[in-house]
Amino acid sequence: MQPKLISGVLTLSAVAVASACTIPGGTLSNTITTPFRVQVQNASYPQVHNLFMNLLAAGGGDQHLFIGPVGTPTYDLVLRSGVLGRGVLNAVINGEYSDIDSTTKMFMTERGDPRAIYAPAYGCNPDTDALQIELPLVGRQNDQAGGWICVRPAFENSHEFRYYPPGNTKVDPNRTCIKVTLVVIPVSGGTSISTSSAPPTTLSTSTVSSSRSSTLSTTTTTTSPSPSSSSTTTTRTSTSTSTSTSTSTSSAATSTSTVLPYTDMTAHGFAFLGCAPEERRVADAPGRTLSGALYAADTLTNEICMDFCGARGFLYAGTEWRRECWCGNSFAPTRQPAITLASLANCNYRCAGDSTQYCGGDAWLSLYKKCGAGAPCVNAVFT
Repeated sequence: MQPKLISGVLTLSAVAVASACTIPGGTLSNTITTPFRVQVQNASYPQVHNLFMNLLAAGGGDQHLFIGPVGTPTYDLVLRSGVLGRGVLNAVINGEYSDIDSTTKMFMTERGDPRAIYAPAYGCNPDTDALQIELPLVGRQNDQAGGWICVRPAFENSHEFRYYPPGNTKVDPNRTCIKVTLVVIPVSGGTSISTSSAPPTTLSTSTVSSSRSSTLSTTTTTTSPSPSSSSTTTTRTSTSTSTSTSTSTSSAATSTSTVLPYTDMTAHGFAFLGCAPEERRVADAPGRTLSGALYAADTLTNEICMDFCGARGFLYAGTEWRRECWCGNSFAPTRQPAITLASLANCNYRCAGDSTQYCGGDAWLSLYKKCGAGAPCVNAVFT
């Protein structure tokens, strides 16, 4: 059986055997409360066929989704009104948009990013012809219905989960995104899913409220290509910013000391405010400290981050977890960084693109503010 490439997504060109699987009638519920695993299937692509979804912890409590040797197997996924979930986390489509093939990462988060919406349906196992429950994608919430979930080569022989939008024809010749079928594999005693006469799951047309005070727009805009010359990718960006306002920064300032764990960006037009906590480090409402836009790359430096946020008109920029750059125009007062020397110890991760620089920490953000035109550009004083 030979694979066939259609619109950049690898699919089967033929069915190996005639199917004897009988599909029951009726519509399946879009809620599955019994824990399950997610298996991916594409018999034309043995490297990913019949592998399982793993979760990999990221900064701020997010979980990235992979198959292959990366991440930790999970056995407690559920489906809530068509949304794949795990505890307080939901599967969303809103990360690391790639302009090359117009795909966007699917990952797990507490935030109110646009969900990936699924409508369970019966299907036939391509190997055994046994009846199985599959999770066809309805679409990205508050976006055009349709599209596919695909997996794209990542690192260490793993593949990351991505969204291939409807009508897309773009292809990354070096990292083809392979269309896969997501299959529900019950962990214990089968699933609680049942047939009903209810209509299938449809995309929500309402706005998605995040767990913070901000509200996401029903549309999103796509960032321009990476500010660096590398082939890494950027994310989609929200068209809204937090309604919270930040408290004022320290009035005292000084030049960077060579012994302090932060990078002086005053020559780049940004003053360092301190090491700001993310949602896992404070007892306020969940949500990113800066939620306007994200750029992530293994070549990240503070210069790249300041250029990325500054070019998009954001007032604040911050680096985190070595390779993440976050932008925003405001942040909650509870996220105001301290100006003690001890507080800087939380932002001691070296930047992925320059080991002489510091790029935040584990759920800690090296926070900068854009200096006003003609105003002094100085860093906060830490005592």
